[in-house]
Amino acid sequence: MNSSDRVKDGRSAERLAAPDAHDRAPTSREGARPGSFTSIWRTLIDALRKEAGPGQAMLWLPVSMALGAATWFVLPERPAILPVAVALGCCMIVLAVSDREWLRKSGLLVAGFVLAMLAADFETRQLNTTLLDGEVTTNIVGTVVARDVDHAGRLRYTIKVDRSFDPQLRRPPETVRLVARANHEPVEIGGGVSGLVRLRPPSGPALPGSFDFTYNSFFNGIGANGFFLGKPDTTYVPDASGRGWFEEGGLTLQRLRQKISERVKEVLPGEAGGFAAALTVADRRSMSPDTVDALRQSGLAHVLAISGLHMALVAGTFFLLVRACFSVFPTIVQAVPTKKYAAVGALAIATLYLSISGASVSTQRAWIMLVIMLIAVLADRQALTMRNVAIAAMIIIVITPSAVLGPGFQMSFAATAALIATYALWNKPRPGTGRAEAGWLGTPARVLFVFFLGLAVTSLVAGLATAPFAIHHFHRIAAYGLLANLAAMPIVTFIVMPAGMFAVLLMPLGLEKWPLIVMGGGLDAVIAIARYVRDIGGAVVVGQISPWITLVAVAGLLIFVLSRTRLRIVGLALLLLAGAAMTIPRTWPDILIAEDGRLVALVNKGGLATNRKRPPRFIFEQWQTGLKRTRHDTPLDIAGGINDLGSALEASAARTDHMQCAAKTFCVGVSGSGTKLALVEDLSYLGAACDEADIVVTAASIAMERCYSGALLITGRMLRQSGALAIWTKTNGNQPKIRSAVASVDRAWTRHRAYNWRNDSFYKITPSWRQ
Repeated sequence: MNSSDRVKDGRSAERLAAPDAHDRAPTSREGARPGSFTSIWRTLIDALRKEAGPGQAMLWLPVSMALGAATWFVLPERPAILPVAVALGCCMIVLAVSDREWLRKSGLLVAGFVLAMLAADFETRQLNTTLLDGEVTTNIVGTVVARDVDHAGRLRYTIKVDRSFDPQLRRPPETVRLVARANHEPVEIGGGVSGLVRLRPPSGPALPGSFDFTYNSFFNGIGANGFFLGKPDTTYVPDASGRGWFEEGGLTLQRLRQKISERVKEVLPGEAGGFAAALTVADRRSMSPDTVDALRQSGLAHVLAISGLHMALVAGTFFLLVRACFSVFPTIVQAVPTKKYAAVGALAIATLYLSISGASVSTQRAWIMLVIMLIAVLADRQALTMRNVAIAAMIIIVITPSAVLGPGFQMSFAATAALIATYALWNKPRPGTGRAEAGWLGTPARVLFVFFLGLAVTSLVAGLATAPFAIHHFHRIAAYGLLANLAAMPIVTFIVMPAGMFAVLLMPLGLEKWPLIVMGGGLDAVIAIARYVRDIGGAVVVGQISPWITLVAVAGLLIFVLSRTRLRIVGLALLLLAGAAMTIPRTWPDILIAEDGRLVALVNKGGLATNRKRPPRFIFEQWQTGLKRTRHDTPLDIAGGINDLGSALEASAARTDHMQCAAKTFCVGVSGSGTKLALVEDLSYLGAACDEADIVVTAASIAMERCYSGALLITGRMLRQSGALAIWTKTNGNQPKIRSAVASVDRAWTRHRAYNWRNDSFYKITPSWRQ
């Protein structure tokens, strides 16, 4: 008997000697009972070992890079770059000399983290956009680099500023966006323009923790917004000899986009034309706020963002069209690789679409993924994989790391990764399954069933994947998004986008009219669906949530999507935990103050009591959604015009649901906790406000730092550096809790808040609530 026979006999003897399976308690390997802590721990360890297998580190590398970029941008001060560079060097050494797999993978993830920090520092240094420090009226002279028209017909110019005068700005923004309200002949792109303008800095966060539009403007290169005071003057002729080929190419591309947009709106006037211009060249200003709001509340706003859906439909339609044309000639199909020729043509069409659409982050992501997929087709490899998503994410993070904090980047990659993971599970081969049996499932009914089932799954998965980011940034989710997408997406897929592609391709021949008419009919139907869904329920306002809840939800989503073992259960548990945390009652602030100090609100049950009958819509709507307060309680006029601030405060104690105001003098109100608030416009009442109120607010930029009575003083000078404020007066201590929207003035996109134009220097204020 040889050794192998003895082993077999030994195993047989062990099996025969073992007790019957029904006579013993079920145990896991090494004696651990299923469901015990030891068993769960060992299962978790096994799952982690499998997750550390080949290829998984590649998927987590862009996550590490995104964390690195986000960390660099959210820190209150710019990190020292030398330690970051040293850390990257150490990681490179580990990757080069270590022979331990776990150490090499850990070094790779850390290297991605610090590399993204270096990329973020480089991008910020390279841009160095000058942001205007305060509102000013001045004369500018510059060159128009872009032009668009809003739904009311008002022209908006993006202008590269050559100089300013009367007064001359010491820190002039390089590029500004100005609305021209007066009727005038439109200024051509590349032409010169001058005139008297009112400029203001980009808006900061409307609420602490909400989206910072100043950050967005900084990385888009826009230093100020405003409007012309009168008609723009077109007598100025800019010097074109100093333009490089890159700048001239950019102007040519802008002219092309403008011509396409104008032609589309000429054929399709009204809402459909604005919608079509948004889908072709990303010109969204022509759409009315009502239509945009309907698309957002119905869950169809993603149609506006040119992303993977649009890129795939355009390139995919062209790809299939080319293959269909080749199929008419069987000899050619047998002689040449027509599939590869179609892939090259689809790549050219996708690149054209990227150029004329404005190349937003979601469009860049879609284009990069499409390029990878088409290259895979050319190389006869599998095209759509999670690895391609990872490569696209890494490329964008290295090139534009600032995009990591934007909703476009986050929602685009979340939806794409979730869909690929879902369809990978859907298409996973299962033992004992085969093709569908004949019958009704083999008829066109099956095609329709599978199509709408796939559409429903796509909408549901994409909606769930993007929900944490939608709640974090916009504080609401679409209640009937699935219904809206099931009704609208077939129209977008089979009518709108193919017709739009043909319209753009036929535009040089002057044959775009009928494709545009077909496209417009489809868009009218989409708008009707969006408005119907909005009217039956629309969006559910969730309100502002803690950043920690968002982080837990994102961690759960990443684990659930990127894992390939039972570790997905951990991701699902984190998602459920985040969802449960959102239902916990939150403590809302009692007082809100806008960053300019001109708008103040008392937060009461169900509403916001403000000092203005018509508050700025841009800020006030963010307050309403952020705090789940739909009702607006307008201010009351002080009876009889009595300007006695103390008496007004006494009267306000009985009306905590309204503020009381004396025109152009002061406004007073009392919060639900009894805190007395005074907003002073006429500074002669500042002393009385300090004596009578607990919190005093003035928009005036005065040097006074505190009330000697002990009341909390908030001035325009302080708000300029702190941004908007949220105040909780119901605290255990005597002092209210205050959160500011701007953490510091030490970052490149907040430094303008500390500039003093009088002596051309920077200063820093430390208010009493920050001490």
